[in-house]
Amino acid sequence: MSRVARGAARASKRIWRGTWVERDGMLWSPLLGALGLVAGFTTRAQGSLAGSRHPLEDQARNRAAVARTLGFAGIARAKQVHGRDVVRLDAPVEPWPVADALWTDRTGVLLAVAAADCVPVLVADPEGPIGAAHAGWQGTTLRVAEALVEAMVAGGAARGRLIASLGPAIGPCCYAIDMERAAIVNERIGEGSLRKVNDRIVMDLWAANTAQLRAVGVTRIEMSGVCTLSGGADLWSYRGRGPDGVYGTQLGFIGRRA
Repeated sequence: MSRVARGAARASKRIWRGTWVERDGMLWSPLLGALGLVAGFTTRAQGSLAGSRHPLEDQARNRAAVARTLGFAGIARAKQVHGRDVVRLDAPVEPWPVADALWTDRTGVLLAVAAADCVPVLVADPEGPIGAAHAGWQGTTLRVAEALVEAMVAGGAARGRLIASLGPAIGPCCYAIDMERAAIVNERIGEGSLRKVNDRIVMDLWAANTAQLRAVGVTRIEMSGVCTLSGGADLWSYRGRGPDGVYGTQLGFIGRRA
């Protein structure tokens, strides 16, 4: 292999770390944005958007406002259960289907997953389907990101063209887990995402999902590098909730305008 070819091969496997940017009160994926996609993560500035102790009517109004701001008629969502089921959504539907990943090949559809420490995994074929997955520790160990990619490929995406971006989530700086959870993680996906830091066991959700995306052929992966608990952005964090237990939830979103 020539030096040019080797350099191209290395570039095709590059991980862009800590590249997400804040603009207009939201966090944005530059890699997906460069494809003409609307892809990012809301912040506290938009209010709580799903699955928290805030009034449901307020969250519905907040979602409608976010959709308008982003240039879409509504938000296509699913009822998340920390699993690995994937659904195709070509428009917002009621009631929400039960799934933790969703995809579409239509323009004018804004897909979103709720997260307050879990990883929003955003995936796109520049010439085809787009998708989003919600990957907390359970979804990660059930390989929901892999399930999303396989569903997109079955739906017409070209595996070799797929690009992924991992949004803000609780980072390995802050995600300490107990021995029982660590044993489940190790049993399901191995110990590659676990490490010992002083007297704590921490899990790296970004590393685990990156490895899974690579395993199903995704070679261009961007990582936000923003920890929802300590990353400095104005974000809700389930682990960072106050003594009253109240917290909010963001949306990781991806769409292609019509």
